[in-house]
Amino acid sequence: MNKAYAQQVNFAEEMEKYNPLVKRIAYQVASKLPANVEVDDLIQEGLIGLLDALKKYVPQPNLSFEIYARTRIKGAIYDSCRKNDILPRNQRDELSRLEKINRKLEQEFGRPPSENEIALAAELSLEEYFGIMDGMVNLMPIDDVSDDMLPSDGGSDPLQNAAMSQFAEQLAVILKKLPEKEQMVMALHYQEDLSYREIAEVLNLTTGRISQIHTQCMIRIRSHLKVAASN
Repeated sequence: MNKAYAQQVNFAEEMEKYNPLVKRIAYQVASKLPANVEVDDLIQEGLIGLLDALKKYVPQPNLSFEIYARTRIKGAIYDSCRKNDILPRNQRDELSRLEKINRKLEQEFGRPPSENEIALAAELSLEEYFGIMDGMVNLMPIDDVSDDMLPSDGGSDPLQNAAMSQFAEQLAVILKKLPEKEQMVMALHYQEDLSYREIAEVLNLTTGRISQIHTQCMIRIRSHLKVAASN
């Protein structure tokens, strides 16, 4: 715990102050999950993440508490989702297959393959491929890549902090390789904190199409991270 900072914080006041942020994030996550996932459960997990942020935050010039808290809140919520195994086994198998196809085609072409090219290689019609994308709306986003692909919270450990910094740089490189429209969706969703509906209005697309693009981004990113983890 960062005692110097924690001693200056009234935890009850701060928890109340950032409670709307927790609820907003929980509802955003819930909108991409199966209907049986209770948003109240996500809010509780998010509050645990907020409390963790209050205990661990170290003031830095380029890292406000709200940005740090947002990361910890999302992380706590997605950790809970992962533990509950919200992605069915058949979808996990399909996800793994598409990640492998994406890696293979990108190596062959020297660029990100198009959705048509991935569908063809997977022996799927484009309609079938989009159906799979639609069914993976609960695919884990960047905040919840598996433990073997993401450095743990370093706290005061210089080696772990360096690992997190290296991961952030690696992720930035991956994002730059995405097709332009996918880069824009990711930026609007994760940097500007826009919902799929809001992004759809900006890009003049349907909300469903934005969801498909986001899922495709996740497959590309996970594919790259797994390659890096194996090297």
